[in-house]
Amino acid sequence: MTRLGPCLLLLPILSAFLSGGCDRPLPRDDTSAPSVAPAPIRFTDVTAAAGISFVHDNGASSRRYLPETLGAGVAFVDFDGDDRPDLFFADGVAVTPDLAAHSAKPAGRLYRNHGDGTFEDVTATAGLGPTFLAMGVAIGDFDDDGRVDFFLSGVGEQRLYRNLGDCRFEDVTAAAGLLQARRDDDVGFGSSAAFFDADRDGDLDLVVGRYVPWTPATDRRCSPDGEHPTYCTPEGYPSAANVYYRNRGDGTFVEATREAGLDRPAGKTLGLVVFDHDRDGWPDLAVANDTDRNHLFHNRGDGTFEEIGVETGLAFSVSGATRGAMGIDAGDLDGDGLTDLAIGNFAQELSAVYLATPAGLYRDEAARLGVGLPSLMQVAFGTLLVDLDLDGRLDLVFANGHIEPEIAQYQSVQSYRQPLRVFRNQIDTSDGFVPVHADRGPLAETWVGRGLAAADYDGDGDLDLVLTQNGGPARLLRNDSPPVHWLRVRLVGTDSPNPPYGARLTLLAGGRRLERVLRSGSSYLSAGESVVTFGLGETEAIESLEITWPSGRAQTVAPPVADQIGFVTEPQ
Repeated sequence: MTRLGPCLLLLPILSAFLSGGCDRPLPRDDTSAPSVAPAPIRFTDVTAAAGISFVHDNGASSRRYLPETLGAGVAFVDFDGDDRPDLFFADGVAVTPDLAAHSAKPAGRLYRNHGDGTFEDVTATAGLGPTFLAMGVAIGDFDDDGRVDFFLSGVGEQRLYRNLGDCRFEDVTAAAGLLQARRDDDVGFGSSAAFFDADRDGDLDLVVGRYVPWTPATDRRCSPDGEHPTYCTPEGYPSAANVYYRNRGDGTFVEATREAGLDRPAGKTLGLVVFDHDRDGWPDLAVANDTDRNHLFHNRGDGTFEEIGVETGLAFSVSGATRGAMGIDAGDLDGDGLTDLAIGNFAQELSAVYLATPAGLYRDEAARLGVGLPSLMQVAFGTLLVDLDLDGRLDLVFANGHIEPEIAQYQSVQSYRQPLRVFRNQIDTSDGFVPVHADRGPLAETWVGRGLAAADYDGDGDLDLVLTQNGGPARLLRNDSPPVHWLRVRLVGTDSPNPPYGARLTLLAGGRRLERVLRSGSSYLSAGESVVTFGLGETEAIESLEITWPSGRAQTVAPPVADQIGFVTEPQ
């Protein structure tokens, strides 16, 4: 986030547009199909019809406490094992001086997917415990019992819920060793979190992002006119180190942040994503920091990480500035086999599209690729790279919304509610990213967007979206784009954990080579379904599918049939 002052910060913006790279051709995927007129990307708001009635409680008050404006996450996940993605929404509560929850309502809302387009609210019997200032959601089977569990980060508290089956959960935070964040510190202000097998021992470890050291007593007061309070930005707070828990393999964790080198340097983390930066098989961690430089923690493969954000070009903007980074995602945008990164930033800062180079460096090409100017005035939280039109290219989605409800009184060019931004990936036709516009429907509406996740909730092959709003109702957006061919793959690990985050899938179809990775983290405070989706466009025949599992085992699968979901178990 950034200050609420009236200036438009034109100098950094102009430098972003004018600095290097404009004479370079756009990356091209020479194996892509010939360019044709793209089909429209359409969404329908089916929230009410699906039975979703969740409204986020941000506990907004006249005091303008910092956590009130950041919202909460959402997860698409199959809790009951019926191969249909269910929904979990994290919830909040009003801030009290001691941060103790004063409400007996659950810490979130759980909806079971019936498979007919509708969901059932099963929160009452889920055993989620009393609410707190919940923020991020992470999904994974931490105890390897075949049922997916989940972790909730938050302010002053965090919880680990073990899945008992039949959408019932048990709070095992203390028993699992997660009651305290670090040996010499409390839980602090937790943000995005992710399960991943950092040491490749077959168990899911856990990383928890931390924003800033904050309590009600240390909350800062801000006002642009000296009279009316506004939400403060994090510049006035020190940075905080993220927290890493190593899974012992017996259902418990040990805090190992310092030993792993993940406490240096500290930042102001809002988003994080796990990906393989250098394709060496070891999971790395990219961190989006708010008004602090971004981090890239490279996994050395010996239980430790080194931070290389500055050396690789990920730390700053092209003008050398820090930005208000919130959401983040990773994926191969230009078909060159390298993993690129997208980061949602604050208004007047341009969101970022970092294209990877063979040398292991990143170059922010957002302005040249057509994302810069359309994202200039948005405040981007949820950030996803997802193939919405199933043409084989990863599109870009930002969930937007300002932090200050009265922002229009201080900056006439800004608004609290902002549109959901969808950018169609046309990099291989030299068009870069093309904004998707609509005269009506969800893409024409405005939101106070925060969490964002994707899944095929209705089983038709394309990816739908769920959006949370800060202090407002969640929205389920069904993808009604024209049908084309697709393949979806669900992976079951044996030596690898479940979900087998980091598994790399390579598919050949119609002369095209598509690569997807089952990723952990991503977006903002949220988690998507643990299924890999390939968009095939007009191609129906699939030539081959290869899988490299997190354990390092390689597997070639018999050519699957398009327009179905396939289940692949790791060979022992």
